[in-house]
Amino acid sequence: MTKAVEIVKITKTFPGVKALSNVEMSVKTGEVHAIVGENGAGKSTLMKILGGVYRPDDGQILIHGKAVVIKDVSDSVECGISIIYQELNLMPELTVSENVFITELPKMKATGIVRRGELYRKTRALMERVNIELNPDSLVNDLSVSEKQMVEILKALSHDSSIIVMDEPTAALSNVEVSKLYSIIETLKARGKTIIYISHRLKEIFDIADRVTVLRDGSFVATKDIKSLTQDDIVRLMVGRSVENFYNRDHATFGDTVIEIDHLSCAPYFQNLSFSVRSGEVLGIAGLMGCGREELAKVLYGLLNRTKGRVLINGIPTEVRHPREALRAGIQFVTEDRKDSGIFPLMSVKENLSINIIKKLCNIFSLLINTEKENRLLESYTKFMNLKYASDSQRVMFLSGGNQQKVVLARALAGECRVLILLEPTRGIDVGAKAEIYDLLGNLAKKGIAVIMISSDLPELITQSDRVLVMFQGQITGLLERNEMDEERIMQYATGTHFGEGFTGGAL
Repeated sequence: MTKAVEIVKITKTFPGVKALSNVEMSVKTGEVHAIVGENGAGKSTLMKILGGVYRPDDGQILIHGKAVVIKDVSDSVECGISIIYQELNLMPELTVSENVFITELPKMKATGIVRRGELYRKTRALMERVNIELNPDSLVNDLSVSEKQMVEILKALSHDSSIIVMDEPTAALSNVEVSKLYSIIETLKARGKTIIYISHRLKEIFDIADRVTVLRDGSFVATKDIKSLTQDDIVRLMVGRSVENFYNRDHATFGDTVIEIDHLSCAPYFQNLSFSVRSGEVLGIAGLMGCGREELAKVLYGLLNRTKGRVLINGIPTEVRHPREALRAGIQFVTEDRKDSGIFPLMSVKENLSINIIKKLCNIFSLLINTEKENRLLESYTKFMNLKYASDSQRVMFLSGGNQQKVVLARALAGECRVLILLEPTRGIDVGAKAEIYDLLGNLAKKGIAVIMISSDLPELITQSDRVLVMFQGQITGLLERNEMDEERIMQYATGTHFGEGFTGGAL
């Protein structure tokens, strides 16, 4: 089998950080080649070099046996490379079809006006070829994160490239959508396309990859046939040690009810939801895309207004129609979209941590921040959450995904926190960072915080939750205790099949 991509002694250094050091690897034509490693291992940097976003300091790239120089994105496309980045790169005010074919819009020669009908037909044809269902005329701004991910996939496929790089493509996808992506990959592979696949979800690597390359701290570790490895083997290669039982946590003793949801509705997303969460409890929420679970989180945090029902904190009815009211009630929210609505990318680590509690950090008789207080806050959370950064003034955008997520969590905890709502808390972070987040969840439960964790990762929900609430079409279909949880049962509730055709839903 010929080689589609050869990386020869690639080195890349950023100020104070050596991101890649003499990395060498090769990818065979027509294979699915996985690249794994902890956050900061250099995976995304290497892909951005292939994509023309960065230029290497040293080394060589060969595409189909020919040495190439990739100076920019257009050079990468010219080499037959399409990249689906983990950080979505779409134009929100344009339609799906405009985003997909932005570099080759069909236009009238005389006027330059876009041929809307032809653009719509091209987009529909591409969607049908890979079994993706979206409205080509929908504005990207109106789509969910998972739908935006599908647009990124379509955008990459529109170039008919020979080499397709997928960087965490399933991070925001449901199980059904992941299965669709697998089918797309199999179709592309059958057509002789080469897939480079980056994922922190090790199960996916074993589901679809032919070979896997492991990077650690910017250096090449190994390339091996996937059939010769176990998940434990890959973890050891990634982190240089064994991560024992990182999915398991000690479950805390529960206290009184902290938050109670009483017949809550938010039309058209969900109806008549009732449940409660106790002090020290982690309540997991499962469901397929569109079931209403993300909207539930937004209602509880005041980003959406409820149409009916009550929210009670410590038994007291509480109005939460704006995030300010949620913060005053002790409700904190960590979004799934770290890049666009989680971090303040151009601000420092310290500023990202303290931005919600600036008033508390100010001197009593002035509006100036007490630097000593702010430094103590950062020092405290750096130790508590094992944060890693070059300096307290480092822009948070330059941290690894796992450390960015820790900063967002630290900001939530720095304010008064009775209820912590987590939406896809380990999306796009590596196995080591996951272990640390799970350990943190256990510590928060022991401190008496009530945690609501919404996740598409069923093993995560099963191992980290004390109970799992399942939603289907805007209603609660199941509330499972620890001894009742398994993936098959959760999926039955999530698809409505557990109750048969006559089930109409409602509160439990």
